[in-house]
Formats: sequence, C-alpha cells, structure tokens
Amino acid sequence: MRLSSCFIHLSALYVFIFLFSVFEHAVLAIPIDNTNFIKTINATASMYEFHQDEKCPRIVSREEWNARDHLNFEIMPIRPVPYVVVHHGGIPKYCQDQESCSKLVKDYQDLHLDERGWWDIGYNFIIGEDGNVYKGRGWHYTGAHAIGYNTQSIGICIIGDFSDFLPNEAALKALKKLIDCGVSLGKIRNNYNVIGHRQVRDTVCPGENSPNIISRAEWGALPPKSQSNLKLKPAPYVIIHHSVGSGCETQAICQLKVREFQRYHINNRGWTDIGYNFLVGEDGNVYEGRGWGKKGAHSKPFNSKSIGICIIGDYRNRTPKAAAVQAATNLIAYGVENGEIKSDYKLLGHRQTWPTECPGDSLYTMIKSWPHWSENQ
Repeated sequence: MRLSSCFIHLSALYVFIFLFSVFEHAVLAIPIDNTNFIKTINATASMYEFHQDEKCPRIVSREEWNARDHLNFEIMPIRPVPYVVVHHGGIPKYCQDQESCSKLVKDYQDLHLDERGWWDIGYNFIIGEDGNVYKGRGWHYTGAHAIGYNTQSIGICIIGDFSDFLPNEAALKALKKLIDCGVSLGKIRNNYNVIGHRQVRDTVCPGENSPNIISRAEWGALPPKSQSNLKLKPAPYVIIHHSVGSGCETQAICQLKVREFQRYHINNRGWTDIGYNFLVGEDGNVYEGRGWGKKGAHSKPFNSKSIGICIIGDYRNRTPKAAAVQAATNLIAYGVENGEIKSDYKLLGHRQTWPTECPGDSLYTMIKSWPHWSENQ
C-alpha cells in the first residue's frame, strides 16, 4: 500500500487544532477557511468534558501492533517539549478497531523504514478512530515528522484523510487526553503550543515553497561600498546566525531592523555592506542582504564559500516561530534548486566556525535536526 506521511493541508482537522487552542492555550495563529465554523465549535466543545483522574488514554504498545525494531534512535534533546505537531495520515483509509488500526500503523512504519529510509516510524504516537493511541517513537525519542521541530516536539498522527471532515469523537478525545497525559507526566511543557504540520513545512504544491524574498530596494538598503563574488559557487556551506535583540513579526518592523543592521555593519564594523547574504523574519519573509553568489562578512573563515542566513532575534532561550523556520528552510531548498547552493552542502551554526554563542543555544539545537547539518566542518 502506498501511504503518505503527509500533513494537515486542508480545512477540517486544521479547524479542530484551532478550536483545541481556543479551549486550551493561546497558540500560533492558524488560518481557518471552514465555512461551517460555528457548527464545528458547538460539535467540538463537548469533547472537553473529562474527569480529572482520566489523564492518559490507552496506549497500544509496539509489541501489540507488531512493530519492527527501530534501526537507530536519538534521545529528545529538549525536554519537556514546547510543541505538539498534529498530522493526519493523508489517505482515505480509516479504522475503528484495534486489529485494523494496528495494520495501518504497521503500513506507516513499513513506508517510513523501507521507502523513506528513516530509523523507525516517523511519529511519536498515532491515533485511530477506535479511540486508542498507538506508540510510535514514544515520549523520549526524536521523531522524523516535521523538519526543524523533531528535536522539540511530540508528533501525533491521526489515521485517515481529514481534508474535508473531522476525525470521529473517539480520536479527538484520545488526542486531547494524550496531550494532557504528556503534560501530567512532564513530557510536554505546561505552556506548550499546538501547531499543524502545514505551519512547519508545506509541500502540497512545489511552487508554494518558493520563499518570499524582499529585495534590497524594498527594504531601503544603502548601496554597497564594494562587493565581490563567492570563490566557490554553488556554495558548499550554509551558515546559520541569529541577530540578538528582539525579533520581528511584521514586514515594517523587520525592514527597520534590517536597515539598522546594515548601518551598524557599515558604520561600526567598517564593512562594505550588511554582513549576511539573507535575513529571515518571524513574519515569514526573507530579506535580501548581499544576496546569492556574493561574498559575505558573517563568518570570516567561511565568507568566500558560504551563504550566511541570519534569523532575526535572540534565540539563546527560545526557538524561532514556525514562519521563520519554514522561510529559512525554503530559502535553502530554493538555493539548491537554482544552483546557488551545492546539493550536498553542509549546514553549520556560526559557533562551529568562530568562537561565539551565535546562533543561540535553542536555535543551534534546532538546526541539528535540519537536513545537511554537519557536526564537522
């Protein structure tokens, strides 16, 4: 059977995630396009009536659903996790009993091991419409469900395709109880954020992955005093930075910050231009610095052979918001696709190339889960 590890890409289950956030936490904004919004609220509100002593749902063990052995594992480096990422299976195959749900979970694992080349099933837990939770990688192991968030989230997949309608009440109750269980056990932070996979990575249409790059003219750049090209092109390295100071969530504020960076780099550092090739805001936009093919001034040993990307903000104690993570990873993929970055590039944090705290402990831990991160230069 051909299965997809795809994400929540249409309205129905995404609406549920929004409603869940309304009842539980203030979370990242989630777009709502379901015209039956009010009816869904009324139908969903009753799902939150639980006894306080019923925190954990029934979790079907790996032995029970006949899991294959994992090939390897990585202990979750950030615990308790700050994120819960909700997925659906993406194909219209459903189950209402443990036997059929176990078979579908086994199919997911076979796909992830045999076709995706992963160490194990990608999700931490899988939920069936039988109301059971099926253990995937579990609470303690890094998943493979959402690039950029695997090291700091619990990935939960609901079996089936919920593009046009919600999972049944049993599955939704199990999702709610599983998250409550994780909080009560100290596996998920009390102030966790619930996000849908589309906020982390969107591959429904390849054209939608192109980053929105704000040109130098748009953000009001000064002309460079001089510029030179990379010695190696396509660039064999991508270096990730943070800027320290506050982040930005609107284009106007991000553009102001980028202009400030440029003035500081020219007037205080004595550089010929802003140091980075690109900057990324938590508004989800990419801001053109020196641009593709140009030698930067962001990491002295690597300036002539790398693309330097700065995510605007201080990420010593927090990670960038999902919009910035998606924009940064899309920018790198776009660079590879267009011959600006080598297909076998190495991804490094600034601290790996120069004695510095940059890009901050939290962001550095995050990028270790990104494609092509390398422990060695």
